Amino acid sequence: MSAEWKELCRDAEIAVRGNEIDVSCGPSRHQRVYVDDTDPQVVRLWSIVVTRGAAEHLHEVALQAWKMNRFRELVRFKIAEYGRMIGECWVPMTGISANEWRTYVNILARACDRLESLWSGRDSE
Repeated sequence: MSAEWKELCRDAEIAVRGNEIDVSCGPSRHQRVYVDDTDPQVVRLWSIVVTRGAAEHLHEVALQAWKMNRFRELVRFKIAEYGRMIGECWVPMTGISANEWRTYVNILARACDRLESLWSGRDSE
């Protein structure tokens, strides 16, 4: 694992556990953001919006994700492994500051949490 993103978290005062970041999204709401640093030049942040069980109850979830992606520039939604819907963004690491890192993490977490709340009404992540 790359230590650079962990240093950015420390500088931005973001708590890290393994490859996970727990982000507060308001009173009694939070979202877990996962960090994939397989490529240290471009780190992938992702978070679960709804599980497969919840996604199966949503009407045309893949089509809804596609429609949302037309209006977003940073976060993309997709059906991922195990049939769950996730949000993800790719962070170029060259020259990134702790403030920029915090911004990426927070935007992803809040976008996923908002969609999770709209679709399921719960805070599962």
